Amino acid sequence: MNMKKIATAILAILMMTTAASAFAEAGISVSSVSPVVEVATVETENTEKAAPAESLASAPETAEAVLAEETAPAGETAPAGETAPAEEAAPAAAKSIVTESAMTPDEQKLDAAYTLVLNAINKEDYETAKEYIDICFAYIDAQTNPVLFSDLLLKRACINVIEGKADIALLNLDAALRVNPNLADAYLVQTQVYAGLGDADRAIASLEKYIELTQDTSLYETVAQLQEAKGDIAAAQAAYDKYVAGTGGNVAEAGFQAGLYRMQSGRFEEAIEAFTPYLNDETFGAGAAYNIGICRMNQLNYAAAAESFNTCEAKGGTFEGLYYNRGICYLLSENWTAAAQDFAKSIEAEPYKDDATYNLAICRMQTGNYEIAEATFTECIGDGATAETGSEGTAATDQAGRAINYGAYYYRAICRAALGNAEGALADYTACIENGYELSQSYYQRAQIYAALGDTEKQSEDLAQSLKYAD
Repeated sequence: MNMKKIATAILAILMMTTAASAFAEAGISVSSVSPVVEVATVETENTEKAAPAESLASAPETAEAVLAEETAPAGETAPAGETAPAEEAAPAAAKSIVTESAMTPDEQKLDAAYTLVLNAINKEDYETAKEYIDICFAYIDAQTNPVLFSDLLLKRACINVIEGKADIALLNLDAALRVNPNLADAYLVQTQVYAGLGDADRAIASLEKYIELTQDTSLYETVAQLQEAKGDIAAAQAAYDKYVAGTGGNVAEAGFQAGLYRMQSGRFEEAIEAFTPYLNDETFGAGAAYNIGICRMNQLNYAAAAESFNTCEAKGGTFEGLYYNRGICYLLSENWTAAAQDFAKSIEAEPYKDDATYNLAICRMQTGNYEIAEATFTECIGDGATAETGSEGTAATDQAGRAINYGAYYYRAICRAALGNAEGALADYTACIENGYELSQSYYQRAQIYAALGDTEKQSEDLAQSLKYAD
């Protein structure tokens, strides 16, 4: 999960505290390790992980929950995260009727302005809310009413977040925390802002402070996600262990998640041991089989990996990358027919069309289907008959703007030679040589074409170049 997604997830935590808000629960996807392969590889993602017991919901408003949940009247009221005394929990109107004779004119103005702040926030009229917040500040200061003063700063910061003004929001949050260092929700909003800015270290520090103040250990799961986004898998595992401990160990996917962390840290055999108990689980079985397949690929055990992917498919798994990765396993095991079938499925169902098409062409070439293989390599190459070299420091691209795959030129040349198209083969080998692709082999193969055409002079020149560039 990247930092912006985590920022959205933290927003969801704020939204979950708002009783009046309705939202749909959404699960969090977990990334798995990309396989180590010798052809084209892809990042894979376990998209079928069950939603956590307390799912994080996403919503377009970034800090509305903190605003909406605070409905206490003006005065020495408790901000979000703190418990107000019972006598201060009455609605503002009821309080004013009871205490009208005791309120000074300034207190009445503050009470009115604060109520108008809340009303504007409830209507999502944030410009009006900011105007009344400024009026409130005319009647209080940080010394005489620190709780309400910090509460107003927090509200203004939340509005800043909603407006996309992260820098100003942080200034208001810092000011609120200077006045009231125990204002827990300020740390949660800080976490959201830092996560959205991609500052994992500060996001983690803020969220851990929030957990310290509220003892809400469920948020250690989000700490784990932040650590994972930062790339510190060991710290992510430690945070997730705290999350599990806080639930009393009652987390169905705890072992499954531990397997993901072990896989991400390259401890593939340990990861397989963690996933194995989940193979027969109705919820996690398909995901466990898929991730075991990824681990086996990284161990270069392609036959076992393919079997795990078969198990995943049999359990109804539809993970993005299932066909492509199993195709890689079959290709590297030289099971060309099975590999071709999976790459064809990947082209239709997965976002790896270019790589899958190239590998499909390889399989067709290896089975002697040179004519269809040539056509498939031509599809990889695109509109141009030969490659166009990119400018200095940039990759060459075809007319569709795709990076040139010179392997397609090289292997299309082999297909063309096998089909008796010597001129076409020469053109493709020349494209490889001009762009520095497999120079020794490209010169050698082009020399063979010249020999077949009876041009011994060019044959000799290319053979000499082949020796020059040989390892």
